[in-house]
Amino acid sequence: MLDMKRVGQNIKSARTKKNMTQLELADIVGVSYQAVSNWERGNTMPDVTKIPDIAKALDIGVDDFFGDGDLSKTVNKVVKTPAEPLTTSEITEIAPILPPKDLEDTIEKRTDKESLNFDAIVGLAPFLEKEYLDSLIENIDIANIKDIEKLAPFLSSDTLAKLAKKMDISNINDFIGLAPFFPKATLDEFVKNIEPENIGKLASISPFLSWDAWDIITDKAISAGDVSSLLDVAPFLPPETLKKVADHILHSKNPSELSKFAAFL
Repeated sequence: MLDMKRVGQNIKSARTKKNMTQLELADIVGVSYQAVSNWERGNTMPDVTKIPDIAKALDIGVDDFFGDGDLSKTVNKVVKTPAEPLTTSEITEIAPILPPKDLEDTIEKRTDKESLNFDAIVGLAPFLEKEYLDSLIENIDIANIKDIEKLAPFLSSDTLAKLAKKMDISNINDFIGLAPFFPKATLDEFVKNIEPENIGKLASISPFLSWDAWDIITDKAISAGDVSSLLDVAPFLPPETLKKVADHILHSKNPSELSKFAAFL
């Protein structure tokens, strides 16, 4: 596993032994001194194309960067024989230091040509461009909506919408973690079918729903004679929708219930 803090400490140690400043190292390898500073603090990693230059400048080997393990062997393979294909396991390990396009090429040339499994894609997702990741996930069967949460920050909204349509999602709790990533239209379509007794649960995803969706939900609660189900979401209802609720209550058998909504009118 790639330990950015450890790599940063190793670069700093080798640089100070050479009595070299961050600026001097930066000039030699063709980066900014801020980049070197970020490497040494473990905030970022030099990509694999820079490793030979850094190693030469500091008189160290790849093992001095990453330790004597599988990662060092993989980096050595990439640096010395870049045309040699890697296994999926090796690609996942080295992904953080490969430029996105190089990573895509490496995936396409991998030795194990079967489709990448879900866990492998999750491990690679932070380092891939969105369009390429979308193409990978299209070939994967995802049975559990919760699994999508692991990939949601990295997928396009269109792909998320397609994945949602493939699944039988009936529980509002399944949408809570995904709401910030789904297109409004997808969320709206789901909540339009919600039962009045579950309307209160929508408070957790309310910032992501459209005003049209709230209007339809409100009509459903009114038709079911269950306006009280809107109380938990009242702070999020559009002004015109709240007015509709108030008008309904005023003309109902229990106009005193309007007091419960008074703070939001």
